[in-house]
Amino acid sequence: MTAIYHYRQERRFAKPPAAIWPFISDTARLWELNGFAPYRFEERVDGEGRVRRFVHGKVGPFSARWEEDFGEWQENRRLFQVREYRNGPMRRWEWSCELIAESEGCRLVVTGTAEPAGLLGFVGKHAGVFDAEFGKAMAMIERLVRESDGPALVPGWSAEDLTEPAARQRLDALAAELARDPASHGLAPNLIDFLRHAPIVDLRSIRPMALATLWSAPPDHAVELFLAAARIGIVAMGWDLLCPRCRGAKSRVSLLHELPKGAHCSSCNIDYERNFSRNVELTFHPEPWIRPLPDGEMCVLGQGSARHVKFQGEVAAQSARTFDLSLAPGPYRFRTVEAGAEVDREIGADGVIPTLVARGRDILLEGANGRDEFVIRNESDRPCVFVVENRNWAQDALTGERVIAMPVFRRLCPPSNCFVQATTPRSAGSPSCSPT
Repeated sequence: MTAIYHYRQERRFAKPPAAIWPFISDTARLWELNGFAPYRFEERVDGEGRVRRFVHGKVGPFSARWEEDFGEWQENRRLFQVREYRNGPMRRWEWSCELIAESEGCRLVVTGTAEPAGLLGFVGKHAGVFDAEFGKAMAMIERLVRESDGPALVPGWSAEDLTEPAARQRLDALAAELARDPASHGLAPNLIDFLRHAPIVDLRSIRPMALATLWSAPPDHAVELFLAAARIGIVAMGWDLLCPRCRGAKSRVSLLHELPKGAHCSSCNIDYERNFSRNVELTFHPEPWIRPLPDGEMCVLGQGSARHVKFQGEVAAQSARTFDLSLAPGPYRFRTVEAGAEVDREIGADGVIPTLVARGRDILLEGANGRDEFVIRNESDRPCVFVVENRNWAQDALTGERVIAMPVFRRLCPPSNCFVQATTPRSAGSPSCSPT
């Protein structure tokens, strides 16, 4: 029998779980900062209609193939991930983080298991390779928590200039030009510093309104800054057609008139249509000559890339589970990862969460048991991964409707990016960023 490797470490922090959660749940950032290579994945629908994710990547220096599960998390409490390997030095890998509130702070418990495979797995286990890899993740979490008290605007901010050395003189010249443009509103140095020092995970889809919050700047000023920077070639525009369920960008084009009228989300196995007020978002990324972005992903739809999803967990067929979960007051959607029904519900000031019942293909919400408790009864004949998402996801999104209505958009963008079909939904007055 193969000896299973087990890892367990605890750390205590003088901060509450909500202050630590962003660092343990952003697995894409953890893996990037620890030097792991990006990977490619393919999504396939099995005979039961469930989407399965098959990955081609690396485990250390070795090529490997594995199946990645959807992951489970309860915001500010617990994260759990599993990989089933098809080859390489492991057969199975598990990773779990649990936050336990204690007085004014919290305790973090990180556990992991790895089932070695073949000679490489045997050697890796006994040579301390697994210890080192799991230890890297814990050390990075500690670093990010420690640096969160400093001046860095985003986790993993590099003290070194990460731009291409050959491009720095050109970037300096364009930065000076941007600073002279009134549309930059004095924010040009903020943007240039961000492009020079932020991790790659923050550069793939830059959201101006989110950065405005970090910079304590008016959102419209940040939007104008990025439009001006795009006009002179510092950043590039990306029009994203978002899936209405997972909010993943399943179609991205550089010009507005190239945006398709609809798309298919392989993650959710649904087709959906374009709606400029709800699922079209304008994001930005650095021009490749400044910071080339590597192909591939660091994490497949983990909580760090889906902050609107507050809960994700699997419940077996014909069974029930109770989870610890706290939800702030606001609008939420209850659904499954698998294609199917969904129900919206407002969570009140008392924080009481309704019981979710899956019956056939329907989702029902019934009376709750108590505060900070979420009960799911899966009365269907198949296991399901259940999701609770906050519908206020659009607060930091630069929706197509909003940006198109801005006078500066037509002034700074080329005609090909100002083209909007007559069928584009437009609202009276200011564009809406209301939740879908």
